[in-house]
Amino acid sequence: MKKLIALTFGCALVLNTALAAEPSEADQKWLTVVEKKVTDGESRISTPSLDRVNLLKKWAAKKNYSVEVTKTDAGYRIELSKRVASK
Repeated sequence: MKKLIALTFGCALVLNTALAAEPSEADQKWLTVVEKKVTDGESRISTPSLDRVNLLKKWAAKKNYSVEVTKTDAGYRIELSKRVASK
């Protein structure tokens, strides 16, 4: 009986961790809008969500942008700049 309870809690913990790793649909839509803004030349983004900051950091690393995050009273301000390839 104790093994069953421990196994149940273990499975619940693993499932919860796996679901937390995926960005929500709203966060994915937000990232799509931010991608368009950055592509159009905007370099400053703000958000109250640390999850969105981390999501944008992952995207920026894939697209070769450097990211500078500043914490503000209302949330976070993110400054993106394109990295220049060096030889």
